[in-house]
Amino acid sequence: MSILIIAGGGIFGKKALDYGIKNEYKTILIDNNPSCFCADYATQKFDNLDLFYLKVEKIEPGQIFLLIHDISIIYELIVKFQPEYVIPVIPIHLSAQIIEEFMREKTQINLTSDKESTIIFVNSVSEDLLLTHNSEKGVAYLSYAKIDEMCPDNCYGPENFCPTFKREKPITITKYLKNFYLVDNIIKIDNDDENEILKLKIIIESKQLMPGLGGINGNDIKHIFRILQSSLDLFLNKNYNLIIATTCNCHGVINFYKNYEI
Repeated sequence: MSILIIAGGGIFGKKALDYGIKNEYKTILIDNNPSCFCADYATQKFDNLDLFYLKVEKIEPGQIFLLIHDISIIYELIVKFQPEYVIPVIPIHLSAQIIEEFMREKTQINLTSDKESTIIFVNSVSEDLLLTHNSEKGVAYLSYAKIDEMCPDNCYGPENFCPTFKREKPITITKYLKNFYLVDNIIKIDNDDENEILKLKIIIESKQLMPGLGGINGNDIKHIFRILQSSLDLFLNKNYNLIIATTCNCHGVINFYKNYEI
């Protein structure tokens, strides 16, 4: 059976654990707190990385190994174990962190937030979908929910209509953003010869695993890594703008990066 990686062992991680147990995944749970909410459900706990790597080779379907470590280890675990799903239950944009770490390792370049691209996006995107943004940090949030509305924990994210807030949804956030950036699949690289700046767009759809729980497909991550790896010469020799989005039917988060200073 396949590996499931869960990032975060707080109260929201329990639903992810239940999903892993029900589907007999070999589950790796990451949290830097040995007393996190989900800790008591772990089959074994590890605060030593070498010991964890030794023991995890023998993990059985339905078992949960808690790795007591900060979330920076996530990229290394994905590369090593190639999980079927990665479930983020922490308040960070995990997809962006994973891809940012890949680019840092492969190019030795630290990406910086792209304030200008964030402002351009915010001024162009539908006002009905823009929830909030922070231009200085290069991040924007889209949602069919409003700033003072909270989605229920068991929401199944229907495509066309929100039963909670009785709201029509003419297009999913995923489809809207892919149309906005003209991305057919998951990743697109545009070579702007006039300005000599690459435009790299990555839009990852969070898959609905059960009501109230979404996960990133491991094959999607592998596909992104493969495309990026095959284009490293471009990234090493040209300036580029990078957008990384994770979306579902109802919500989306977008980070804007660049590898250069003006």
